[in-house]
Amino acid sequence: MKKDLIFTPTMLLIGVLLFLLRATGMTAHIAISVVGILVLIAYTVLTKKDWKIPALEIIMRAFYGIALITGIVIMNVHGIAALSVIHKASAVLFMALIIVLFIHKAVTNKKA
Repeated sequence: MKKDLIFTPTMLLIGVLLFLLRATGMTAHIAISVVGILVLIAYTVLTKKDWKIPALEIIMRAFYGIALITGIVIMNVHGIAALSVIHKASAVLFMALIIVLFIHKAVTNKKA
């Protein structure tokens, strides 16, 4: 749970900064997403054996990947609205799953 107490606020902060693209600019947006990847990889390596709901853990990481890939495609291909919708929806779902998984882990650890 200690790792979750570090990871969850860190990724929430990274997510909020990524949602502030207009304030941060594209260069910072890209740098923040790279930091997010590194944090997510480190967290995955450290906690893979402790996953309470493996399917949701994988789906959460997949949503980050989808947001990242669609973001890269959006930078190179302009004018496809569906990509923007997929990018934003996957980012929101990633953030929602972080919160849901954190609450679930906090509740199950409190019971134990």
